[in-house]
Amino acid sequence: MGESFVIAVDFGTAYSGYTFNTSTREKENDPILKRWGAGEGLDTPKTPTCILFNEKGEFLKFGYEAKKAYIKMRGEEANRHYFFEGFKMDLYNKDFNKDLKIKAANGEEMEALKVFSESLKFLKDDALKTINANNAGLPFPASNFTWVLMVPAICDESAKQFMREAAIQAGIITEGDDKKLVITLELEAASVWCKKLPADGFISEKHNTKSLDQTPENHNTKSLAQTPENHNTKSLAQTPENHNTKPLDQTPGTQYLIVDCGGGTIDITVHKVLKGGALKELHKASGNNLGGQNVDRKFKEFLREIFTDGVWDEYEQKYPNAIQRIMYEFTRLKQVDEDVKIPCPDSLGQLAEQKKDIERFFESVQGASWDEGYIIISREKLKTFFDDILQGITMSLREILNKNLKIDFILTVGGLAESQIVRELINEEFSEEYKILCPARPQEAILRGAVLYPCGEHVERFDESKHKQQK
Repeated sequence: MGESFVIAVDFGTAYSGYTFNTSTREKENDPILKRWGAGEGLDTPKTPTCILFNEKGEFLKFGYEAKKAYIKMRGEEANRHYFFEGFKMDLYNKDFNKDLKIKAANGEEMEALKVFSESLKFLKDDALKTINANNAGLPFPASNFTWVLMVPAICDESAKQFMREAAIQAGIITEGDDKKLVITLELEAASVWCKKLPADGFISEKHNTKSLDQTPENHNTKSLAQTPENHNTKSLAQTPENHNTKPLDQTPGTQYLIVDCGGGTIDITVHKVLKGGALKELHKASGNNLGGQNVDRKFKEFLREIFTDGVWDEYEQKYPNAIQRIMYEFTRLKQVDEDVKIPCPDSLGQLAEQKKDIERFFESVQGASWDEGYIIISREKLKTFFDDILQGITMSLREILNKNLKIDFILTVGGLAESQIVRELINEEFSEEYKILCPARPQEAILRGAVLYPCGEHVERFDESKHKQQK
């Protein structure tokens, strides 16, 4: 049957990573996922999508290493370097071409294609280095692999062509060798992985700490899928003898709505399980630009409300790397649904004190307070940063659920699906009508599914022309 060497790259707005498979097609091995952040005392499935260039525009670092190096720099040194973060969404609604430029943290511009291709080159080189370090034989070159790149649903053909060009410049494929590159939707990759998970690979939003597989053999309670109160939200793991090993959704005819809550976009579609376990798209994948970066933007706007009299504007200009330190802390804290405590950098405190006592900046705002070097954001204020996202998710879901699609459950994936606030909103709005499922590691679902894509695990796309004819 031959080999099935695959490297899948999730080049996300907020975080990026990769998985790979170097097994023969006869073997059903789980994909290997690179872990990141050891140097920072972390263990994460992705690394921040940020890249650092020197003053000559030469690549220096990517991910945690880029962020750490940039944060350590002092004002003038930081201003000489090109630091990009969250730049993927800079191309939203833009005309893709080789001359397109994006702005770095120091206000200077660089060609978007160079930023993207150098990012992909780093991920490619790191993947090959990881694989070859564990290979006793000859080293694997990039040409030995089929490469999978994922894009959000909002990407049009010009954006996909831009990614192909970036992949060529990164050395992932050569000109004219398009068969070695697969570009797929993040939603599809996540769905492919989730359909392989056993029932206990999911979190039930009504029973966060228990497995979905709660059949009598596991003596916890009855299966959520088999109680009369939940008769309209059937599980696909319906046979007691296979309750802990059978994938959750292999029953032909099952339809589910999948929501990818990413850093840049919220993407939604509907999949149907076909005979044999294949998937069919019943609703054209759609997306908006209301991902996790909107929460970050609202948080920054609130800091500007606190530090008035031009303090925040001056701080952004003089200390762009220190802003990264604040945002780094906030990224970690925004997953909770409680008051958050963010350390205030000394440089911000000193700049504020030049105007007035720092406590006085907090007198005219609601939802924030000062506590001996820390900025306290109240739970209620934190939730307001999510307002646009929550409204967008609710409206988009309702629009699709109001169609006659007979949805059995809602599946949430992506990094923002780890946010308690987002998950509670979806649960409050829709759990009375639908079972809400989330993989135990929602951020990994896209990466793990993507590596299966070239091996026949694809999704049959929604055919808009046929849909119009049927109407």
